Amino acid sequence: MVPVIDNIETGNNIRRIMQNQGLTVKDVKKYLGLGCLQSIYRWMNGANVPSIDNLYALSNLSSVSLNNVRE
Repeated sequence: MVPVIDNIETGNNIRRIMQNQGLTVKDVKKYLGLGCLQSIYRWMNGANVPSIDNLYALSNLSSVSLNNVRE
């Protein structure tokens, strides 16, 4: 069975983790070296999901297991 990532739930988890860690969208943008904030807002709203590289970086930034970011 192929695992499926739920965009909405992943976005909710990213938002929750950021709030729990006191991270702002600007903090995440700077850490990931992104050009704009819109990508992060799209992740949080479930329109898109981060690439595996960005998921891994978010995991490191927040000290949260990669499985907890995407599930």
